Amino acid sequence: MSASHEAAPGVAAQPWRERDGALVLLASRRPGRPGLHFPPLPETSPLGEGCELVELASAPRLYSFTVVHASPKANRPPQPLGLADFPEGLRVFARLDYPAGRQPRIGEALSLCLVDSDSGPIYAFRPQESA
Repeated sequence: MSASHEAAPGVAAQPWRERDGALVLLASRRPGRPGLHFPPLPETSPLGEGCELVELASAPRLYSFTVVHASPKANRPPQPLGLADFPEGLRVFARLDYPAGRQPRIGEALSLCLVDSDSGPIYAFRPQESA
């Protein structure tokens, strides 16, 4: 397939969309089953039949985090990673995008953002700005 005819990534590969100027994550709800599934089930999944796509539009809170330090040979900065709890009942793992010198705090409100990676944009969490 040529680059000009590549298919758009499915919701499982790109589990976010923009809604009213804000980024929201997407999850699946299977009929007759409690809870949500993240990332959303791929369109090709045999479990995907009848699934509803759900937007996680509420603000998650930081549940836990760690900082990964790469080998000095990699010449990469430390990478904070976190688990965030959504009020909808999901816990989602992602990079944390914090300003330099700012430490994550358990329980703080987060917002969703996109950051660049070696394979293109990915979702991440950053501290929610004060009103």
